[in-house]
Amino acid sequence: MKFTQVYLLGQLFASAKAINPPSYDSNLPTQHDRANCQCTALASEFSGRLHYKDKDSDSSFTIWDQKQLETTYVCRVQPESASEVSRILQVLVGSWCRFAVKCGGHSRFPDDSVSLGGVTIDLGLINDTVVSDDRKTARVGGGSLSRQIFANLDPYGLAYVGGRVGQVGIGGFTLGGGSSVLAAKYGWALDNVLEYEVVLPNATIVTASENTHADLYYALRGGGNNFGIVTSFNISVFPQGPLYTGSRTFGDNQTSLVLKEAEKIFATQDYEDTAIGLEYRYAYTQQNGWSISTTQRYAEPVLYPQVFDTLNSIPALGSLAGGISSLANSTSAEAPLGVTRNVFATLTHYPSVELGNKGLGILKELVEGRNLTRLNPQLITYSIPAAVMKLSKVRGGNALGLNAEGHLIINLFSLSWTDSSMDDAAYSLAEDFIANFQKLAKSLNAFHPFIYINYANKGQDVFASYGNDNHKRLTEVQKALDPRGVFTSFGLWTGFFKVR
Repeated sequence: MKFTQVYLLGQLFASAKAINPPSYDSNLPTQHDRANCQCTALASEFSGRLHYKDKDSDSSFTIWDQKQLETTYVCRVQPESASEVSRILQVLVGSWCRFAVKCGGHSRFPDDSVSLGGVTIDLGLINDTVVSDDRKTARVGGGSLSRQIFANLDPYGLAYVGGRVGQVGIGGFTLGGGSSVLAAKYGWALDNVLEYEVVLPNATIVTASENTHADLYYALRGGGNNFGIVTSFNISVFPQGPLYTGSRTFGDNQTSLVLKEAEKIFATQDYEDTAIGLEYRYAYTQQNGWSISTTQRYAEPVLYPQVFDTLNSIPALGSLAGGISSLANSTSAEAPLGVTRNVFATLTHYPSVELGNKGLGILKELVEGRNLTRLNPQLITYSIPAAVMKLSKVRGGNALGLNAEGHLIINLFSLSWTDSSMDDAAYSLAEDFIANFQKLAKSLNAFHPFIYINYANKGQDVFASYGNDNHKRLTEVQKALDPRGVFTSFGLWTGFFKVR
């Protein structure tokens, strides 16, 4: 394996001004003092775009998770360009001051996208979408939300491989993989990026593509926030008109039938009809108790597509609701932010209806045994279509290590609550459910090691799940780009999942 591009980037980093972390000295200013100092320095350059948490409560700041909203940062700065991001990094790294970077902010722990005791770099103003003359690509700002991009592309009759939720930012979503309702046609988001504009740990701005800084390009395709700050993505776009979305909820007693029919649809989606999109959600609500709901999608303006007929013939709790709409409309809703505390955990496995049924039984038993229905537990399940595996090899391949015949099944376990006294119970439930679900998957020879970083819980070993070769290569790229460890677990941006 060659690392020519990494060597060149390493030389580029080495040629920059050395920025070393200070050795420990009791007389050094505290992290909070260093952050205060740098906020003062940045305030003169970012007038009107620097906000203090303690002085004005930063009332304009919003973020999805309540735990992150409660995180006390010193200040938040809003750059408008890659050059401004570079300037901010020069100031912060030069004084070894902690920071975090927020795009959409759809993660779940302090320091993921809000800095604990440091500076939060908010990319929200870097949100332009510029469509190419041939309407095959678009350059999208690194602070853009899914709903903004869909809305900007819609007048052209175009779409992209974006998130299911409009509030999700392109940054974390794409750098982590980017699963999509259009995955059966176009793969995941990371394999639809042609170029990344990146501010490296030494504040140098580079463009990474298949042919330029190719190892960085590879690493950004699944490597998360370990290599720099991405300020723009040059992405593939494609014609997409209105599409069908339908939903139907079934009682707990119909779960086995729903899973059986869902697996047939997943198999059809792989090779026969890539317009299909389906996910199901097993959840507890006060209204229905335990139930299973389906979201049915079809990437054509076909009302009630026949592929879902057998599924919808299963007796349900209510009538089928469906309609035709654009992706811009379906992602436009703005849900309240900062209201709930959230935790995710995930498991990937080979197709197995038996595992699916028994896994839901484990979930129900754990939740009821601990009397934790108030955590609003839900398990969301859909396929990783065959197209994702095939397209993961294009342009030099990505870092995820996905390799399977046909499709895989991915599960997102989600808890959502409001009372902070329930935090530990939620964390324990998420950890224990995934551990038991994984044990069951292995016993049925259905386990797959892949851990989707955007759904992962703390403690899940994401990068090991990519396979030894990919893990090693990511680590080598990270060391070459960031020898001082700015973007590591022992550096300045320690949140989310770290290669080292």
